[in-house]
Amino acid sequence: MRRGWLGGLCRFRAIGMLSLAAAFIVPGWAWAGASANIPVNSRVYGEIERLEVKGLIDSSLLSTRPFGRAEASRLVKEASGNAARSGEKGLSAAPVISRLERELSFDPGHESFIRPLERAYAGYLYSDRRPWFPSVNNDGREFEQGHNLGIGLSSSAGFRDTLTVHLTPEYRLDDGSSRFELVDAYVKAGIGPFEIQAGRDSMWWGPGYHGSLLMTDNAAPLDMVKGSTAHPVLLPWIFRKLGPMRPTVFLARLEEDRDFPEANLLGMRLDFKPAPSFGFALSRVILFGGEGRKDLSGSDWLGVFFATDDSEHSSSETDGDQILSIEASYIHRNSSGRMPWSGLKLYGEIGAEDSSGETKSPTARAYLFGAYCDEPFHIRDFDLRIEYATTARENRLPNAQWYRHHIYTTGYTYKGRVIGHHMGPDATDLFVRGQYHFSGGVTLGIEADVERSLVHEDGMTKRKWLSTDASLWFGDGFRFLARAGAERVSSASGEYTNPVFGINIERSF
Repeated sequence: MRRGWLGGLCRFRAIGMLSLAAAFIVPGWAWAGASANIPVNSRVYGEIERLEVKGLIDSSLLSTRPFGRAEASRLVKEASGNAARSGEKGLSAAPVISRLERELSFDPGHESFIRPLERAYAGYLYSDRRPWFPSVNNDGREFEQGHNLGIGLSSSAGFRDTLTVHLTPEYRLDDGSSRFELVDAYVKAGIGPFEIQAGRDSMWWGPGYHGSLLMTDNAAPLDMVKGSTAHPVLLPWIFRKLGPMRPTVFLARLEEDRDFPEANLLGMRLDFKPAPSFGFALSRVILFGGEGRKDLSGSDWLGVFFATDDSEHSSSETDGDQILSIEASYIHRNSSGRMPWSGLKLYGEIGAEDSSGETKSPTARAYLFGAYCDEPFHIRDFDLRIEYATTARENRLPNAQWYRHHIYTTGYTYKGRVIGHHMGPDATDLFVRGQYHFSGGVTLGIEADVERSLVHEDGMTKRKWLSTDASLWFGDGFRFLARAGAERVSSASGEYTNPVFGINIERSF
């Protein structure tokens, strides 16, 4: 018997069929081409979101990342055109638009190119103890006690507008070791309106800033094959009312050092925007297969994709961990001037996980809610964000916890880190951040985070984080960032305070 308001979706067939439909039924006039992705943790996404909340961009689908430089350029052009017609709001956004235009100015058009040095960066961090919060949402990087140094560069090449190659090698040094790592390395091919990507890269699914339930860059980038569209597309006929949409499907292979080596991770997502102020997305991820599990036949693969009864129950040889999320966002643009903000974005994500194997209904719930306010109380050039997430509610069975599974005991992780929200299972997280944007490209920020893990279990740990940061743009594409903060950790083994200091410098070419 199915229970709960998500019971009707517990077999997840709807998302699979919608993703397939959106992936193959697209109008012939959709955009083409393939450009290098903007890294998931780039500040470009935050600045485009700020322009969106100001009412200068209507066609953006920002909760599915990464997307290419060509799509970012299109959105900035849209913002620039609207800013020229919007008076005071356009003037306040002009520095942001100008900075993004410079950063995204490289456009090879239909020509082939080689860029041996697209971006260079270096970062240093010092911590009295092994820190927690600086390692969050950082492509799987884990900082150690003492001194930490990272130096990297990005290179790309393209063949006309149909093929792009991108890679980012990085050298890391801390008090215990030194090593080279390949942060990302992929090939993208443009085929009509689609782009096919193969290689290593990070993804972020969801409207959250500090975390998301299914897919973030908290873990190391995945080795995968991914299909999507280069730009949002419109479906024909009555489906056109769904507005701009972007389907995404990927298949990744996880690491060897886990309970079932080289398990598969299959994900599908449909992101759409029926109105400029409303956005929605459906996402689904499946963990299955691996050494020690059944070798899948063609019918088994179809059963996993469509979550048939034969592949879903606990006695099945193909039973895996299926996770679903539904998200929505709403933007209020204060055109009348009566509200105490310039723009307000409200967003939420609700997830369900088939974690127990005892029932066909999802047995664990997770929630994320947030608000992003541009110019609260009409404080010009200031923005404020509040975000709350929990995986510690409505877990109906004793051993049913978000990101855990009765067969895949390593859980929803990759190389030891949670693929979704960094707080992990049976946890809560409250995050607040405020930023002031000075003219000339200087930004001052302050943020606080309170996280509780293992809330209903022995060994609950409480972590608090308070930090301030300053960002400065100078010269030709240089950005300098300095941060100082402290985290306080309380657990059964005691309490301690850990000061952290870091600096980063990067240049885009």
